[in-house]
Amino acid sequence: MTLRTNFRHFLDEEGKVLALTEQAKIVFKFLSKIVLSVSENIEHPLIQLDVKCNTRATALTCEGSIEATCSAFDTIDWHCDSCEASGTISNWYGSQWDRQARILH
Repeated sequence: MTLRTNFRHFLDEEGKVLALTEQAKIVFKFLSKIVLSVSENIEHPLIQLDVKCNTRATALTCEGSIEATCSAFDTIDWHCDSCEASGTISNWYGSQWDRQARILH
């Protein structure tokens, strides 16, 4: 299963999280952990995250871990190291979950 996500769909115009259903809250928590981890380690080509695959939805049994990378187009590609779960996260750049070090010129 491939989950393609526009991170901004979870946020209002001010960048705050919208009122979400319980399932959407679970998915958003999963995705935000990925964004936090990848943006903190943006210089690494492949990041082993401390995120389990089964945290993306209720009743999942996969015990695999998530690996992720950031493409040149500020899209995060993630996948489980055990099952076929994977996805992309776009439009996360500049959100409050973006932890990249900023360089002022």
